[in-house]
Amino acid sequence: MSVLLQTKPDDTVYHFLDRKRSEGKPYNVYMTAGANKFLRIYYGKGKAYLAAQEKTN
Repeated sequence: MSVLLQTKPDDTVYHFLDRKRSEGKPYNVYMTAGANKFLRIYYGKGKAYLAAQEKTN
């Protein structure tokens, strides 16, 4: 999460972190929320990929 804040990519998770930080949330709160959001996106993409692989087999 700290790399996202340093590189400032045009990314959903970065915008989420930036929004929480600008709301005045404590560091641990917005970092944990950002990690949670990242994992949810990653899990969804992985699940969709595996579902697509099952359809092709």
